[in-house]
Amino acid sequence: MPSEWAKGLEHLIWGSLLVGQDSNPAPQPSAYESLCLRAVLCDLRPRFIPKCRVGRGYRAVARNGRVLLASNVPMESFIEREAQIRLQPWRKVILPGERPETYGVLMCARCSDPDHRSGLESEAIYRSCLVSEPPATADLAVDVGGGMVLVFFPRIESARECL
Repeated sequence: MPSEWAKGLEHLIWGSLLVGQDSNPAPQPSAYESLCLRAVLCDLRPRFIPKCRVGRGYRAVARNGRVLLASNVPMESFIEREAQIRLQPWRKVILPGERPETYGVLMCARCSDPDHRSGLESEAIYRSCLVSEPPATADLAVDVGGGMVLVFFPRIESARECL
């Protein structure tokens, strides 16, 4: 059974990380609304379109228009760097006066040290890669459009799965 916040988004996000997440007690109520993990990110530029800079942050949208990436550094700074990832519902108001409805997935990525590569990779639990056919062994998969899926694997498995 998928996480409560991911209901209705099964076509965009799926995997074993979402299953049973609700059975663990959350430290705070908002923790039920998101999934956090550390991962070494692949090159996201082929599937995300940079949109704008907001304050000190950057925004990009997946080519399917349903995954919004919010980050503290530009996408090219994430390649092969470790980041703290938070996935949550992206709620959007279509018409003024309406209540926000779940529209897609908001992926917040924070790179703690964009100038340092190898030292941080030792702490990452997951590794990401873009694939056309997600294997069943992926712990998490996010559809980013154009027949491509961003998948997260445990670091030990990723070397053979991302090829």
